[in-house]
Amino acid sequence: MPRSASTGPLAGPLALAAAAAVLGAAGLLVAPAASAQPAAATAARGVDYRGHHFTVPADWALVDLDAAPGTCVDFSRHALYYGTPAAAQDCPAGGTGRTEALLVEPATSADAPGTRVDAASQEIDAADAQVHVLAGYRHDPALVRQIVAGAGLPGTAPAVRPSTQRPAVATPAALPANTTSYTGKGFDACEAPTAAQMSAWKSASPYGAVGIYFGGPSRACADQPNLSASWLQQQSSAGWRFLPIYGGVMADDITSPTAQGTASAQDAASRAASYGLPQGSVLYDDMEAYSPSYSGAVLAYLSAWTKELHTLGYQSGVYSSSSSGIEDLADHYGSGYEMPDVIYDALWNGSATTSDPAVPAGLWADHQRVHQYSGGHNESYGGATLNIDSDYLDVAARTASAAHGTVWDRTRSATGGWQAHASEIDDNDAITAVASAGLPDGTLHTFTVVPGSGVWERVRSASGTWAATATHLDDNGSITALSAAALPDGTLHLDVVVKGSGVWDRTRSASGTWAAAATQIDDNAAITRLASAGLPDGTVHLEALVPGSGIWERVRSASGSWAAAATHLDTNGSITALSTAALPDGTQHLDAVVPGSGIWDRTRTAAGTWQSSTLIDTNGSISAVGTAALPDGTLHVDAVVPGSGVWDRTRGTAGGWAAAATQIDDNGAIFTVQPAALPDGTLHVHTIV
Repeated sequence: MPRSASTGPLAGPLALAAAAAVLGAAGLLVAPAASAQPAAATAARGVDYRGHHFTVPADWALVDLDAAPGTCVDFSRHALYYGTPAAAQDCPAGGTGRTEALLVEPATSADAPGTRVDAASQEIDAADAQVHVLAGYRHDPALVRQIVAGAGLPGTAPAVRPSTQRPAVATPAALPANTTSYTGKGFDACEAPTAAQMSAWKSASPYGAVGIYFGGPSRACADQPNLSASWLQQQSSAGWRFLPIYGGVMADDITSPTAQGTASAQDAASRAASYGLPQGSVLYDDMEAYSPSYSGAVLAYLSAWTKELHTLGYQSGVYSSSSSGIEDLADHYGSGYEMPDVIYDALWNGSATTSDPAVPAGLWADHQRVHQYSGGHNESYGGATLNIDSDYLDVAARTASAAHGTVWDRTRSATGGWQAHASEIDDNDAITAVASAGLPDGTLHTFTVVPGSGVWERVRSASGTWAATATHLDDNGSITALSAAALPDGTLHLDVVVKGSGVWDRTRSASGTWAAAATQIDDNAAITRLASAGLPDGTVHLEALVPGSGIWERVRSASGSWAAAATHLDTNGSITALSTAALPDGTQHLDAVVPGSGIWDRTRTAAGTWQSSTLIDTNGSISAVGTAALPDGTLHVDAVVPGSGVWDRTRGTAGGWAAAATQIDDNGAIFTVQPAALPDGTLHVHTIV
């Protein structure tokens, strides 16, 4: 899988700060400050294609795909590819390695005009009636953004869909549960082969599994003309098994390990679902060889990758070289890092077994290994030649275990003092998610998700006593996430994400009766997380996170009707967590976690207008966030920092944010937080450990 790449940023007129646009942390394109000194001019070259002129640095390759059919569209080198890519490309086996490069091809009817930035994959997608552009980057997004803009492609910022209706998300038929399990030989190639090549190899080769590069910021073959949900279905029906490989963040690009590992896992899980790969499948992060100085960052990144994949229902796999990533994992097994379920070991010794002296025989011993025993080389079967890496798999089907624990409550008094210690309020250690809401009568309702069991409710009375037992509120074992919102009339809304189904809403009346059945209010199967707020005017605002797309809002009117369509509220596809709360003055705050950047706060005025986002916490390692509004008009934003605990930041009644956050819980094992306010001015912060 190794692939060398040119990674240095380019100077010159194409990289002038005054002319370039850079990606802001909130997902917007903003102009950078002008450079104090003008950059030295460098030579450039250009190509005219279908009415557009593309200007690139002089040292870039210009590749006419129509004149050189079969050329590999390889984003590991600086190049401008133009023309129609072949279905069967002559690509080297190595599937990772990324730098700045562009593919310009004829537009099709499926290409919507506009420009879209996919920060998770480090790609820019642009189109008009004539051309479609796929641009990849590693360290210099401003360069490729300017090349695209300079060619006259529409849009100076990521395009927002002209309609507020979220496009229908086609949920592909799920592949078999054992689709990533196999014992025997397999291969991986940079590009997914054509159906004809796969058929020839199925008939004549010794291989029964194929590695596919299905996403990621370091994927070299970003253009995958064959890879689709239907291709996977076809190959699965033919008997193939799969090694889904995600080209994740490379060691020398890791700056916020936990945040980046979490974001990679979320993007990978979303993409896997779009291809029909079912929960329980093994998804492999490709971590290429690195020097020992990066070991700590890599282990933290891979630990976060594994934890988040488990939360999302997938198994974690890690590909790396025997002498770096795999050896590091083996050496630190049992030391506190979350270990992958399967290791994918690159040791080119020609031996089609899963043995490796660097990995003790007792580790990953239960059908949990893949061995890449031979690097890039050509093999031919049935008249079809591919450049491949050869693998041997011993992987059994199993179910991933989501991060789970018990629920703890820590209270802040109305006078501002925090309880010295948290109290355990639910000792069921299988809980994976929690949501809470305080009602006008002073009761506090806490909801938990137990995978395979559903949602359980535990109530704290107005006098301060927690119920001895929880009530089984919803027995749908496929619920994965939830949120709760209380309204001034005493009603309560519980919203849940059901795997593969979308969002369902269940209501509790002011008299305390729960609706017999939930109502589906959003059928987008790509939604992973929710946040909701009840406003003083009686409306409910439900915020839904769609990885790679951002945040979508759906509103329930005071009269009880849910909006027919959701509004695309934030187009930043890198957001990994969200929370929201409504203040007594009718304003609403939406807080979003952007890995490597921190927490961004967006305000909706009492008149209903959403403002631009403000960065309120620059800790790029934050993994979860919770928001609660007190009756006096103050706002509390609580953030989870893995290994450090929970930090509380306050917004005063006048609108000013505290300059620093306060650590309110130093338990580094906490993985989620949910605060809820009561009418008496107390604040309850719930965590899962």
